Amino acid sequence: KNTRYPFQQNLNSRDFCIVCGKGREVDEESGMPLELIRHHVRYSPALVCYVHYECHRKIHDAPLNVFIQYSPGDSRQYYAKTKRVLN
Repeated sequence: KNTRYPFQQNLNSRDFCIVCGKGREVDEESGMPLELIRHHVRYSPALVCYVHYECHRKIHDAPLNVFIQYSPGDSRQYYAKTKRVLN
């Protein structure tokens, strides 16, 4: 169960990017794996995928519409609702 974000469904794990299929990148200095970016595909009901920073840019710049299933203003409504429920 997703306890950190209780109102969302995930399309993939935090271990691989759903856009390119590759695993998490590693920080050259520390050798630690870098976290993937959490991208909302849809806000209501919440549907999230995890992607590399560059892949996130591709989603919005191309755009890759399969990963954008929301309308302008949906994010504001989602975060206002989340804030009310978590407070």
